[in-house]
Amino acid sequence: MHASSLQPFFENFGQAGAPHASGVNSSAGGRLEKMLQAPVDAPGRGILLRSPRAGFGKTHLLEQLRQSMAGTHEFLPLRPLDGRHVDPSAAIEDAIRRLTKQLPASGGLTSLDLHARHILASGLQPLVISGEVPCQDRETAAAALQKRPVETFDFHHPQAVTAHWTRENFEVLGPRLALEVSRLTGCSLNQVAFWVAAFFRYAVASPEHPGRAGSLMETAATGADAERFGTLLALLSRLRRVVLIIDDLEGVHGDPDGARRVAGFLAGVRQEAPRADLVVSVNDDVWESAFIPALSGGLLDRLSEQTVRLDPLNDDQVVSLLASRGHGDGRALLDRLRLSPEDRYARRVLRLASEWLEANAPHSTPESADSEGGEGEAAGQSTEPTQ
Repeated sequence: MHASSLQPFFENFGQAGAPHASGVNSSAGGRLEKMLQAPVDAPGRGILLRSPRAGFGKTHLLEQLRQSMAGTHEFLPLRPLDGRHVDPSAAIEDAIRRLTKQLPASGGLTSLDLHARHILASGLQPLVISGEVPCQDRETAAAALQKRPVETFDFHHPQAVTAHWTRENFEVLGPRLALEVSRLTGCSLNQVAFWVAAFFRYAVASPEHPGRAGSLMETAATGADAERFGTLLALLSRLRRVVLIIDDLEGVHGDPDGARRVAGFLAGVRQEAPRADLVVSVNDDVWESAFIPALSGGLLDRLSEQTVRLDPLNDDQVVSLLASRGHGDGRALLDRLRLSPEDRYARRVLRLASEWLEANAPHSTPESADSEGGEGEAAGQSTEPTQ
């Protein structure tokens, strides 16, 4: 089996994919990265990532950005059911699943531990400053909440006095914390109170407890709606940039009603979480057959404040793509493929290269060709290519 057939033709956002080919979609990637590089308190943007058809590498590009910006951004995917419905419960479960992965060299802490401690500190700080929460040294306590929230709310450290006092008094203190966080975010008090209590229970549980993530997931996903999901994003975006990715919209092709439902959900979430960025990854045919007929001009503008387009590959990019899949003499292979203008996108190039190499392999047999062709199709559960 040659090198190119070891790589599937499709990828899933959030999972490690095929090797990146230098130069492929680099201009679009640079533009998109620049758009996403904003201060944590800056308003979010609606970004439309478009390509002429499926197979240009939108998913691969987004995954590359997720990996390169992981230190400053939370990338959270939305996965529409049948491409037509966004399930808030599934979105919350997916977000919590990603946020509760253990951080390296952290003693079992997760990204959600850090978010929870920051949220609790942001709610307690104004109560300390106002004197509503008594303390011996108000200025020092307020400074610790602002500058060292992770250490101050370390519920598992015996010397973290503030954390233990909060735990002992949370039944009374919780509603006041929620009110202050609601004022900070502008979100519904009921929704903020739900998440503050959920974050608190998660943060006080031992990092070694096997069920703490599952318990949070079950509680948060039960009866969830778009407002609850949007409030979660609003809270997360207090600490880091949050990028919401919707990348599998083939199901709304020719379905304006489905596009309207998806767009309505996204608009509601952005209203709750104005700092969050939204990237809608879509093919031209889907955008033109579903979204444009269904949406008002204002809603279209909200989804596409900025547009990034993927272009057909030039010769150098094709050679780079082939080389990244193990074809040493990519230039010679390019000459043999004789690509038409319509062939110059990643998935098509890789398929044609695989077919040509199979047809010209010295000991090729029908059985081996069928086997390798099936590998690419079996991987095709998503909608995007390996590059």
